[in-house]
Amino acid sequence: MAKRKRSSERTHNGPLVQEKRLPHLQLSDLPKDILHTIISRLPIREAVRTSVLSSHWKHIWCSRTQLEFSFRSLVRKKGANIPRSTISEYVFIQRVDAVLKQHSGIGVEKLEVDFSPLHAEHSEHIDTWVKFAIASKIKQLSFDFVIQYPSTEPYIFPFQFFYATSGSHLQSIKLGSISLKQQASIKFLVNLKTLELVDVNITDDELKVMLFNCKVLEFFGISRCKFITSLHTPHPLSPIKHLQVSQCFLLQDIELNVGLITLEYEGPLISLASPSTLRNLCIKSSDIRSSLAYIFTKLPSTLPQLEMLTLRCRELKRATLTNKGFKFLCLRHLRLELNFVSSKKRITDVLDLACLLEVAPLMESLEVHMWMNNKLGRYHKNHGELRSLHWHPHAHLKTVDVTGFYGQKDQLELSLHILRVCTMVKYMKIDPRPTVASITLDLDTNDGLCFVDGYKVARKYLLKADHRNVVQVTKVRLRDVEHVWPYKLIDPEWLALVADDE
Repeated sequence: MAKRKRSSERTHNGPLVQEKRLPHLQLSDLPKDILHTIISRLPIREAVRTSVLSSHWKHIWCSRTQLEFSFRSLVRKKGANIPRSTISEYVFIQRVDAVLKQHSGIGVEKLEVDFSPLHAEHSEHIDTWVKFAIASKIKQLSFDFVIQYPSTEPYIFPFQFFYATSGSHLQSIKLGSISLKQQASIKFLVNLKTLELVDVNITDDELKVMLFNCKVLEFFGISRCKFITSLHTPHPLSPIKHLQVSQCFLLQDIELNVGLITLEYEGPLISLASPSTLRNLCIKSSDIRSSLAYIFTKLPSTLPQLEMLTLRCRELKRATLTNKGFKFLCLRHLRLELNFVSSKKRITDVLDLACLLEVAPLMESLEVHMWMNNKLGRYHKNHGELRSLHWHPHAHLKTVDVTGFYGQKDQLELSLHILRVCTMVKYMKIDPRPTVASITLDLDTNDGLCFVDGYKVARKYLLKADHRNVVQVTKVRLRDVEHVWPYKLIDPEWLALVADDE
């Protein structure tokens, strides 16, 4: 049988209609704004490579408003375990120079260079990057050079380059492992809203001058600055709303402006003259021996606007509370990250935390993240009857998140008390895995068995007492932990936070 000749015509209910062929579309035919969005989502190394595709693509990558240079963006590939040592600082510099030479600088809003160990020896190249930022009128500038060798001289930031220009376009600066030898007048900081200093060589007087010239500064962060002994805002009406201080070990006092809203502090405990406008307070310190003692005795009672409190510390001592007269009437969110692990016998009592329900009568969200001594067993009836406290209903708490629940007696008593007292709770999560331990990265195989203990106790006692169906217990069974390192069971989001901190 002869094959029927394929016709380009088809019948659609009658007349013959000529078949229309769609034009062949390419990625480059997309509107430029869509191409710019695609390019902006690529690592810088991949974005620059698109310039060799065709003459049309040659300058598309230059539409990026953010130029970010780091080991991850220039070298590391997703899923590949490539050590940082595979690229030297000279190769890194060559790649940054090559990209900036091809870019006109037009439209760039952010320039970020994050690489170690760049230092004074590379000043000639880094200076050209600063000049590129000035010529491009960049709004955000970030240089973070983690010096790995103490004997290496850090790069000196060239403030003098800005004197010929107003520098008024700069709105954000982050400087890491850099020396700041500045002159008295730094007028180019006049429109700066964000300033972050990490491991920089700066004195108290130099910092005071810098802050004085930042007339509209809203966020100020300072970390690992070894020469800073005192931190004072330049004048009482400073516009700083968010202050972040971390690991400045010679720091002795902080004087805060009256407009401050958020304070994050990490390091040895020092005197804090907290303003009455403070709404968010985060304290992370290894000095604290009792979170309750700190809350009741160290925190001033003149924080009427405090809405969120985060406290991370080692809980090794039981507090003797004599004054529970004041209350945090605006506190809505309380987060406790408590490490109960000690080489000695534990003398703390988790049930003591129940008094915080009285101190914060309008609290809506409570997080208690614990890491317990795995040598203490889960609750059995031969440990004694479960304690029950006198209580008044708490009518505002809606969500409760408890992690590190190893099923120990006082942990169970606190959880039962919250379930009994807080009549409006809609969601109560009990997770045997300790987020605090994932932060410190110090678990052993016995902790895995404690995950199972916590699950069994929560299921036997908490779920039985849950008459409103609000308790959710993370399931961990014996077969899940056998021959498995405990970190394999930790929530990936927690470990991701640890990786970011590193």
